[in-house]
Parts: sequence; C-alpha cells; structure tokens
Amino acid sequence: MVLHRFRQANEDGRAPYGRLISDTAGNLYGTTELGGMSGGGTVFELTKPTGPSGWTETVLYNFTGGADGGQPYGGVIFDSLGNFYGTTNRGGASDAGTVYQLAPPAEQGGAWTETVLYSFAGGTDGENPEGDLTFDQAGNLYGTTTAGGSPGNGIVFELAPAQGGTWSETVLHRFFHNEGVSPRAAVIFDRHGSLYGTLANGGASGGGAVFRLDPPSTQGGRWTEKSLYRFSGHADGKGPLCTLVLFKGSLYGTTVIGGASKVGTVFQLTPPANHGVPWTETVLHSFTCVSDGCYPWAGLTMDKKGAFYGTTQYGGLPTNGGTVFQLTQSGGVWTESVLSSFKHAPDQRSAAGVLVGKGGTLYGTTIGEKTRNGLVFKLHP
Repeated sequence: MVLHRFRQANEDGRAPYGRLISDTAGNLYGTTELGGMSGGGTVFELTKPTGPSGWTETVLYNFTGGADGGQPYGGVIFDSLGNFYGTTNRGGASDAGTVYQLAPPAEQGGAWTETVLYSFAGGTDGENPEGDLTFDQAGNLYGTTTAGGSPGNGIVFELAPAQGGTWSETVLHRFFHNEGVSPRAAVIFDRHGSLYGTLANGGASGGGAVFRLDPPSTQGGRWTEKSLYRFSGHADGKGPLCTLVLFKGSLYGTTVIGGASKVGTVFQLTPPANHGVPWTETVLHSFTCVSDGCYPWAGLTMDKKGAFYGTTQYGGLPTNGGTVFQLTQSGGVWTESVLSSFKHAPDQRSAAGVLVGKGGTLYGTTIGEKTRNGLVFKLHP
C-alpha cells in the first residue's frame, strides 16, 4: 500500500533515502534528500488517518542548502522532549554538512525551529555526514562523516552539549586506509559502551570493514579502534554501507556488492571467546539479482521473533525494481523470502531499511528510478 507519493510540483520533497521512525501514535517521520521549498531537502511527517481519508504529509522543515544545511541523507531520531536530531550532507558554514536539531512548536500548528548544533569545517573535524545519529545515556550524540579527518577518510565523532546551548565536537577516531574508509552509516553501542560501525571501502583488500571503538579506560584517554573483520571483496561480500544490528553478541548487516553472484550479501559476524579479534564471518544469504533482489544498500531490521527484514535496490520480478525481503532461521539454516517486489519505475529502488510497526506491519521508502521523487509504503503481514 502506498501511503504517500512525493511530487516535486507540490514542494513536499524528493528522494527519501533515510529510514523512517514512528511516535507512540503511529505517525511516521523521515527526511528527503532533495526537494522542498528551496530544493535542499525536507523533514516530513505522515499523520496516521483517523477516518476514511488517507495519510497526510506535512513538511516540518525545508532546508535551504545554506547555513542551515542541505541534502539530509540520513533519517532523524527523537529525544524525550520530542526534538528531532539528524545530519545534512551539505550546507553549513563550510558546505561540509551539519548536525541539526528540530524543535516542535510551542503551540499546535506553529513552525518547527531548526538549530545547527555543529557545522563541519571540512578538515580534521570531518566532512559530509550521511548516516543517522545515536544517543548515549548522558544525551551525547555520536555519528560518522564519510570524509574529512586527516587524512580525509572519514571519522567517528561525539557531540556533547555545553553551557549556553552550544555543542562541542570531539573526533573519537579518524580512519586510515588499512583500517577501511568512508563510514556511511550510524554507529551502535553495546552494553560495555563500545561503538560498532561499518566502512564502505578500504581495508586490506579494499572491500571495506567492520570496526569497534572501545572507550578510554581513564578520563581524558583515547578511544581504541579494532578492525573486527575486513572484507575480501569476493564471496564474503564487499562494501558494507549499513548500520549494524547487535543481537546475542553477534553483528548482522549487509554488503551492497560481493558474494557468490557479486550483487550483495547478508552476513553475520560472531565474536571470539574473549572481547578481542578476529571475528568470524558467515554469509547468511548471497543475492542472485533474480527474484530475491540485489544490491542491498541499507541494513537490517529485526523483529521480536528474531526475523530480519531488509530492502534491495534492484532485482525482483518482474521489473528488476528492487525488493523487500525477510530472512528467517530454522534449524540453523537461514532462508530468504521476498515479501514484495517493486513493479513500476517511479516506485523503484529502496535505499533505506524498513520500520517494523505494530502487528509486524512494515513501513519503508523508495527513491524512484528516473524522477527520484519516491514514495512511502506499507506492507501488511
């Protein structure tokens, strides 16, 4: 079911690359990388219908592409007060991207207020963030930039609130080519306070990597990077662009290419007996680009029963427009099932993961094949 089609003529945004989130009422929130009043992208809300009418889209903020930021690839996250936080790939003081906050209006129907928490300078502090943000328990924000941070291969950063409403940035790690480069997704925490993430390229064989950042053991110390796995670029996959899922000590994700047919994989990384390295990689599914889809750009979403869900940009029958898939385990064997294949050119190509709602309902976005307008969809179980 299509909940909303983006149309540039209506200035409601184009190209929704980011993952959706929902509030307790079931309303959906997301971003578009392009479109809006100034063409710099939007943050939008889709209000759940209360009667026979359909879902209603409201643009909460239009990015200008200037000092306020532009081209938000990543989605948004909530805090406890209902503020949104996200990143823009461009714009800001140096056109190197921003971290922003979007505060709800004091009165219903009023305008949301955007505040740039940090504007990247495009040097050692990072450049061009594409992923979502992550909170720690103290309210600090963590994220990645695809470039910047001498020697320019991307960074992991922390933003901490300071007195006077300002936020200060700390570079936790800058990547070198042997470790892997270009972190394009969010980082996640484990219960020990370590961060995990993916690197799209580089590493020993150029296939990208999965890393862990361990917090300093003493105040004022440095975070320590450990490469958990470096992809060879062959049967084990190549190009992890995803945010990882941590479940029962193992990490799960996707590679956009590589695998047996060179069109992407779903993988599991299993840790050794101690907290060290190396980890063991297992390919749970290698895409063929026929009915099962191919080129899974986004990561996975897990439901309460331990099933994974994801999307592919291409493959699927009959029109090669991409798929929504499910991955389930029985007796130690993982099986991929296609839940839906996109059939029309304006609706094709999903670049974001899906949101699992009540009763197992799935919500997601496509970015379109030619117009890049895209849509928001809903799949019933």
